[in-house]
Amino acid sequence: MISFIIPALDEAEHIESTVDTIYAAVNAVELIDKFEIVIIDDGSVDLTEQRTKSLKSKFSNITYEKNEKNFGMGYSVKKALKIIKYKKFIIIPGGNDIEINTIVSSLKFYNNSDLIMQYPTNTEDRTKLRNIMSKIYSLIFIIFFDCNVYYINGASIFPTEQVKSLKLNSNRHGIIAEMVTKLMRTRITFCEVPIFYKFPHKIRSTITLKNLLDVSISFINLLIEFKIKNRQDIKAKRNHINY
Repeated sequence: MISFIIPALDEAEHIESTVDTIYAAVNAVELIDKFEIVIIDDGSVDLTEQRTKSLKSKFSNITYEKNEKNFGMGYSVKKALKIIKYKKFIIIPGGNDIEINTIVSSLKFYNNSDLIMQYPTNTEDRTKLRNIMSKIYSLIFIIFFDCNVYYINGASIFPTEQVKSLKLNSNRHGIIAEMVTKLMRTRITFCEVPIFYKFPHKIRSTITLKNLLDVSISFINLLIEFKIKNRQDIKAKRNHINY
């Protein structure tokens, strides 16, 4: 059983194909017997709402909520966490950026660990700047928080109850790293799955002043929480996967 959280901002062109991709991925993995899709419209001004409501009328397992304005991905994820009902969840962008095989690769390890993380193998297809920034970002979390993982910002499968118990502060793109870092301080198991990254259909402005500010504030809050207020060692245990 798993919940799919879809934060969507002006994704009218791709929201239907995103839902189709999720259905196809679940159908390809026999161990997933029940699932739900929670779409959080982050203040879209295009036809995202109309397209999503049309999907909702066709599929009984789709829930739709809309933010009154654009608050950010983290805000939408936290809103979805109050709604989802299954024991694990994964965040899927509303632009159908994650391929069926990528989702399937993670779902296959649904029962392997509490936290199933992804990391891209085809980094040569990304821009040099994007690769440098991703490596620096991951290195920062290794140095300061001992999160020794390949890629901290991937589309992970998270344990719902453990995440709900966390105090999450980020309202934008810092939410993923914040969840992973805080989960690593709990007694969970995790594994990392190599995936093939697909470029988004449209250019996404993830490197914005708001996002950079949010990531910076999130990092500072984590630093204060784990290095000053309550010094905690990593408790999570890595499960090894053989390919």
